[in-house]
Amino acid sequence: MKPRNIIPNEGGDSFTVHQHIILKNFWEYYLGETKDGVAFGYVMGFENEWGSVYMSEIEPYVISATTGSGLNEIMPPEGYYWEDEKEIALSGLTK
Repeated sequence: MKPRNIIPNEGGDSFTVHQHIILKNFWEYYLGETKDGVAFGYVMGFENEWGSVYMSEIEPYVISATTGSGLNEIMPPEGYYWEDEKEIALSGLTK
């Protein structure tokens, strides 16, 4: 599985996304590696924020989970772009 990196539009450090999850309430999770049942990542929900999530707590509510090459079909979170699409993202900002 090949992960992808997101970078804030304003610049900053990249974050490696290993999986993208959508819950029944349409919250979106851009998560790093899962360790001991916990994953850290960016969540777009009631508030957009960084944090950790216990995978077993959200598992019953998952309607979509994408990893590997499937991440190539996912939009980056609001305020971020995919590192491997940097030139595309930056060209869009200049128009």
